[in-house]
Order: sequence, then C-alpha cells, then structure tokens
Amino acid sequence: MLSKKGRLKVWKQDQGFGFIKPDEEGRDVFVHIRDFGNLSRPPRVGDVIHYQPVRGADGRYRAADVQVEGVPRGARPTRAGQQRKRRVTPASGSRLGASMLALALLCAALFFGYARFGDVSGRGGDSIAAQGGSDALIRQAFQQHASNLQVSASGVVARLLPDDLDGSRHQKFIVRLASGQTLLIAHNIDLAPRIDGLREGDSVAFNGEYEWNPQGGVVHWTHLDPAGTHPSGWIKHDGRIYQ
Repeated sequence: MLSKKGRLKVWKQDQGFGFIKPDEEGRDVFVHIRDFGNLSRPPRVGDVIHYQPVRGADGRYRAADVQVEGVPRGARPTRAGQQRKRRVTPASGSRLGASMLALALLCAALFFGYARFGDVSGRGGDSIAAQGGSDALIRQAFQQHASNLQVSASGVVARLLPDDLDGSRHQKFIVRLASGQTLLIAHNIDLAPRIDGLREGDSVAFNGEYEWNPQGGVVHWTHLDPAGTHPSGWIKHDGRIYQ
C-alpha cells in the first residue's frame, strides 16, 4: 500500500496518541507515539505527516511508519551514551535503580500472564487484591519518568471525569492505588464498551500502557488493538471485563 499524507489534527502529549486528518477524503486516522520512531522533538498539531495506513480488524485505519515532514528522526543512543545520561540525569536514577526496574518489569511480565489468563477468565474477585503487587512497578515508573510500560494493577475509583470527546472518545476516571499514587485511566469507548455503573469508591482492576505525567501517570490502551500490533488491555469492574 502507498504511503499517505495528512496533518496532525489532534495530539495528546500526556497520553501519547492523536489523530491525523488525511489529505484525501476519509476518517481521521489514529496514531500512537511509538509509530513516530525516535523523533528529535514531540509531535505538534499541524505537523505534516507521512504514514503507512494499516487496517485493523474493525475496518478502521491506524498510522504506521510515521514521519513528520521536515523533522529528522534522531539516532538511537548508544549503550555508552545511555550510561552517561544515567549519571548526569537525576530522574534516571543509579545503575542499582535501573536493575531494580528491570527486575520489577520481569515480575510484572510474569504477573501479566497470570492477570491475563487468570483474572480475565473470571475466577473470582480475589485476583483484584493480588494485583496490588504491581504498585511497586508503577511507583518506580513514576519516580524514573518511565513510559510505554505494560502494567496490571488495581485500585479504587477516586474521581469520575467527563468523557474526552476530542478525536476518539475516552471514558476518564482517576484511580488511587494501595500505595496512594493516583493514575488517570483513559478508556477508549470507540474501541471498547463503556464501563457501566462506575462510581467513586468502586474497585477496578486494569491492564494497559503506562505513560508518565507529573500527576502520577496515565494508563491507556485498555482495550483490544484492532491492528493486532499492541498488547491487548482490559478493565475489570463488578465482575465484568471491558476490552
């Protein structure tokens, strides 16, 4: 399929995704930050975008192999460069901190397998409490300004927010983890069912992609990926799985 061109119509920097308005007639195209590669600056609304359209299982297109016109992709840092950056950047922590994060990621991966095949199979509510063990991973991700991490955890709904209707629609609410950290959940209700009857004080479990922000972080991709290129996420509330 030939490359397409359009302009970035919507960009949500704190959530890492947006929508492209194609030059040709058609619906806006979803794009994720990972599809831009290693850009020298963040995407901006109005950028001219060249992309490869990929059709998902639902018939909708998303952008892949994305390039911003006039903005080069930077070279990936070498291992030595990464080590120097760790030494001079306070947010990145020490080698010990990096090792602890790697260990936490491994634990999270093992836990994700349990959560995906144990919790989603609907064998009871005890698994919601068990998922609190992922708090450490999310806490470390927040402290080290890490993003693009697949996480599973649970918490209590602290606040319900109005739906985000800019581009693809998202149901939004804030969850407080057992550690006290708060997370914004951005649940795509164009790709997944709305969570019915959600109330402040309810317990929820979730699996999705963590993106850092100063308020504690945001979790999105809590749904199946129509294109099949991203790990599937989900939300569990009142015994029902939403994805």
